[in-house]
Amino acid sequence: MGIFSRETLILNVLNSLADSEGLKSSDLVFLNFNFNEDEITKLMKFISEKQVKRIPLSKKEFIIEVRKIKPDIEGEKNFCKELIEAFNAEERFPDILND
Repeated sequence: MGIFSRETLILNVLNSLADSEGLKSSDLVFLNFNFNEDEITKLMKFISEKQVKRIPLSKKEFIIEVRKIKPDIEGEKNFCKELIEAFNAEERFPDILND
């Protein structure tokens, strides 16, 4: 994605609106880090299985799993931090992502 591509411009506007409103969105985090549908599905399945079994998920384990699912990710620690913040704001996965 180029810096003036349609996708980049749309993301810039969405991020600006989210920041001005204090909005945390997991969808926007996935968009910002270029996750595709398959990668999102795999990560959500992994997290959901932990939630169902009530198995806590450490940040380290979360980062390792993200790297497995999306090996080309840049800034995986920041991605995990932002995604956890968004999930907390959305009140999703409270039993496993609060270590």
